[in-house]
Amino acid sequence: MAASPSTTNYYQGTGKCLWTPTGGSQIDLGNIVECELTPSVDKLEHKKTRGGSKKTDFTQYNNQAVQIRIVLDEITAENLRLMFMSAVEEITTGQNQINLMSESVITGALEFVGDNNVGNTVHGVFPSVSFGPTGSFSPISGDDFGQIEITGDLLATEHTDGSSDFGTMTVTDQA
Repeated sequence: MAASPSTTNYYQGTGKCLWTPTGGSQIDLGNIVECELTPSVDKLEHKKTRGGSKKTDFTQYNNQAVQIRIVLDEITAENLRLMFMSAVEEITTGQNQINLMSESVITGALEFVGDNNVGNTVHGVFPSVSFGPTGSFSPISGDDFGQIEITGDLLATEHTDGSSDFGTMTVTDQA
């Protein structure tokens, strides 16, 4: 990786998301309009109360979490399944029925594979993700292509050495 500052570190990200539902087979979620990872923590500060004024002398971060938000413009039964926490039933070839809010948990593994031409590529592997409803879906798209937003929580995975994390991200230098 080039040391900063360097124009080779500029990034114009593109890629795909591969979803493997628990107990199921991997599928490509299709064209991604937006994909965001948002970490969050609760900050606990200790204050030293000597010397005339309070001063922070220790900070600890608790309740670590990571959320992923994906906006897709390919309206498929599987994508709507993630948004509506639903089971999908094939009625006939080419026709699927989505049973809205019929599942209490939608879990699986998610992989983001970067394939951009400009900048370093990012590859994310998130072995445990739980999707739930957060966005909206309009069956009428107006002047633009229709979109759905799905949001999931990356769940901590415990490793054999006792450590845990939410997955990995690998950055590969621009070719």
